[in-house]
Amino acid sequence: MNGFRWAIAVLLVASLVGLAWGQVMPMDNQTPAGENVTPSVDENVTPTINVTMNQTLEGNATVANVTIDEVVSDGPGWLVIHNNLFGHLGGVIGFSQVDPGTNSNVTVTIDTHVAIDRLSAELHKDLGQEGVFEYPVIDGPQMADGQPVTANISVTAENFTVNNLTELAGNQTRLLDQNRTPDLIRNQTRDPTLM
Repeated sequence: MNGFRWAIAVLLVASLVGLAWGQVMPMDNQTPAGENVTPSVDENVTPTINVTMNQTLEGNATVANVTIDEVVSDGPGWLVIHNNLFGHLGGVIGFSQVDPGTNSNVTVTIDTHVAIDRLSAELHKDLGQEGVFEYPVIDGPQMADGQPVTANISVTAENFTVNNLTELAGNQTRLLDQNRTPDLIRNQTRDPTLM
């Protein structure tokens, strides 16, 4: 059980690093400070993300690119890449601005220091200051049928190693077990209050 707690702690730290990295990142085409825009939303457009499920990252051990085949946005927005933590969105590791309508071959640069081999692309609105990604408060996810618009991606790399979430969790358990005596492990197995 302690190994599981360590794995959760590692995932939490990785998520917080991603969240901190994603906070209010200005882009080149900003509206002057303090000016918010009300983007028009095309209600006839259903937001979607179409992506090649298995991708090889182009880049290095610091940054790499993920390419999303097609993004359909109902207004100005952001394509955000999160780590996928066993089916749940983790921290933001990259984002790219998208235009209203259909966007093809959207490239998102991600931070490979915190990236894992399972990612999720999520479509967000640009509701606050135009051209500034204001996550998590203002630029929330775009919805379709009452659900956030997301797509999962499995990634590998040729020139560097991408962290594997399952292995990271397993390594934490093995490291903890190496520091325990056989008697302690036996006692923890028998007495759940010691776990």
